[in-house]
Amino acid sequence: MNTVPKLKKSTSESGMNTYAGNFISLTGKCIIFGPVYNPQRDELKIENMKLLSAYVRHSINDVDYLIAEAVVAEGNRKEKFALLLPLATRVQAVSIALGLPKTALIHIREIVRKIRGTRAKPINIVPLLEGDELQKHISVSQRSFTEQIEHFTQLITVVSLQPLYNPVEKELTVEALNKLKDEMGIANDGAIKVNNELEEARMKRDKLLYAPKTGMMDIALAVKEYVKALFGGSSPEYKEVRHLRFRNRKI
Repeated sequence: MNTVPKLKKSTSESGMNTYAGNFISLTGKCIIFGPVYNPQRDELKIENMKLLSAYVRHSINDVDYLIAEAVVAEGNRKEKFALLLPLATRVQAVSIALGLPKTALIHIREIVRKIRGTRAKPINIVPLLEGDELQKHISVSQRSFTEQIEHFTQLITVVSLQPLYNPVEKELTVEALNKLKDEMGIANDGAIKVNNELEEARMKRDKLLYAPKTGMMDIALAVKEYVKALFGGSSPEYKEVRHLRFRNRKI
């Protein structure tokens, strides 16, 4: 039985919800401080913090939703492509049994060898990879799947041109092979589409979180420093926000 890949979140990705929650808490503390909390920088003002918090939460939810969609799409693609090699091997065997010409059998054998040698394995959604490494991994994986479809198309073309290729096994007929090829293409297109959408959503989320000066992390750290400057490093007010952790990184 084929199962959908389990969802795995990287440590950094899971921690984003914690940081977003901390930012909400930080905003709430600043509201409690009342009119005395009056930073000059617009980015540190309460209304901006509220708005940014909503954007960040919405962006994180978008990524989480697309992660779930990507896992399903990868599972569907894995299920379809798992049928290819066993079926191609059977096509080769029945072609021999039906007495196809030697030149056709040589071509078929070479195509099956290519199918066997191309490792089209689905990538892990939410991998521990980030940035350029993630994009590189996705790109290599997609080419592999596309190559498998191309090889299968070649195999179907070869047998469809052979008058002797008329198997009684329904799943080995040219019509059935074309149907599977179309299903593989649809599954592959679906996985590529959702992976692209996920990558775009991650970039938008990361900009909201980590953009210099305007991202949530930089703003949160600046707010903590402003509270420290406003009330003093040993004040009860600063102690209220000091423990709220935020960690910035380059994007």
